[in-house]
Amino acid sequence: MRKILLLLVMAFMIIGLVACKQSAKIEVVIGMWPESANTDDVAMFETWKARFETDYPQYEIIGESFTYSVEAFYARANSHTLPTVFQTWFTEPQMIVDGGYAKDITDIVTNLGWYDKMDPELRNYLTFNDRLYGIPRDGYGLGMIVNLDVLYDAGLVDDYDGDGIYDIVNPDNPSEKHYPQTMTELFQYCQTIKENTGVDGMIILNVDKNGGWQYSNYAWAFGASLETFDANNDVHANLNSPEAIAAMEYLKSFYDNELVPIGNMNYSEWATRLGNGQIGMAIAGNDVISNVITQGGMDRDAIAFIPIPAGPGGQYTLFGGTPYMFSADDSDEAVEGAIRFLEYMGRSPEVSQVAQDAMREGLQTATRKNMLILPEVRPWINEDYLSLIESLNAQYVNVSAFHNFQDFYDKLPLTRRREEPYYTQYMYELLDQVVVNLKNPGFDVTSSLNSKQELFETYLRDHLG
Repeated sequence: MRKILLLLVMAFMIIGLVACKQSAKIEVVIGMWPESANTDDVAMFETWKARFETDYPQYEIIGESFTYSVEAFYARANSHTLPTVFQTWFTEPQMIVDGGYAKDITDIVTNLGWYDKMDPELRNYLTFNDRLYGIPRDGYGLGMIVNLDVLYDAGLVDDYDGDGIYDIVNPDNPSEKHYPQTMTELFQYCQTIKENTGVDGMIILNVDKNGGWQYSNYAWAFGASLETFDANNDVHANLNSPEAIAAMEYLKSFYDNELVPIGNMNYSEWATRLGNGQIGMAIAGNDVISNVITQGGMDRDAIAFIPIPAGPGGQYTLFGGTPYMFSADDSDEAVEGAIRFLEYMGRSPEVSQVAQDAMREGLQTATRKNMLILPEVRPWINEDYLSLIESLNAQYVNVSAFHNFQDFYDKLPLTRRREEPYYTQYMYELLDQVVVNLKNPGFDVTSSLNSKQELFETYLRDHLG
């Protein structure tokens, strides 16, 4: 009798284990979850989670607020604790893939029918050895954000159509532009702003790698390439070319003529100072224009956004953005769940009802937060997606004078240029060390760039052979 009871207990245990195994859900860790303080955003993500888990009951969505930095990434990657999906920068995929940290998603994306719907240039940023390792969230281009009140006080703009908003482009004659279109004119505008208002003409960021990042756009305008390739397709540093030196000397001239703020200028400084009217212009990405409202309290009608001026080497827009990448440690099933969840966030080429609901909820949340809503750089090219986006833009874009932004969007497809491809963040760090010293009288730009050239070339050889 005891033997029969023991066998029955063992049978029930086996049945229980099988049932537990069959009911276990596939965990998907979404690394883009908002911080708990952002209550509106958290509520929105919880809604998307509930919808997804209803439609895909085999999955459990777990939210995590993972903010990418190189240091944080390596700590998590080496401990095999990366989220299933995480956001990074377009400078990083080469390093992430080379380290074996990213999941090859080519087959999943192809089977979903998304592969050919992706912007080919953005897809190329995420493709290595003909395999796809990420999905673009969006792109951004660097431009110059302008405080129109400051430019009006300097006598550089006016209200040409009488609608109460200063115009950087005459809406009745779009060829009449009241903004700097060349690097020479940029310097002249800053001089006029300083002379007529006492306000600094613009800001030059110089710490936290932002100085090197923004300097690279100036370098291209002066004809420089900061990395070059030899006949064997090996990459080399090129930080001290005559063109690169000329671009750095150009930035130094703003300090020499007291046209920019002195001190360590980090990424938060541009939005606060521009919003407060302490500077006239700043370089920023079109994806963060709202920072001058949320951080600087600026009136949305006082904002304009223009192309970065052309230099002697041409006109370029540093084009970057945010891709989603997927942990190599997660199963194919978990990664497929993370990719499918993008539809429920409105971040896929799909135009299903859940995708449309998510897009509208995102825009409605941004509206409640008083954010400036402008067209995004679109990561997908399928016609039904583009048609939906045009419809949403017509409903939610909330600027009264779009002609103060139009030229940037018109020029972006013609001027966008990808960031330098190899160890870009380290390159920016080295260049920061030059930019931060431009304020010092007698600083030798050439000598400093020569030393950074040696350091970067050695770094490339150590890491690439």
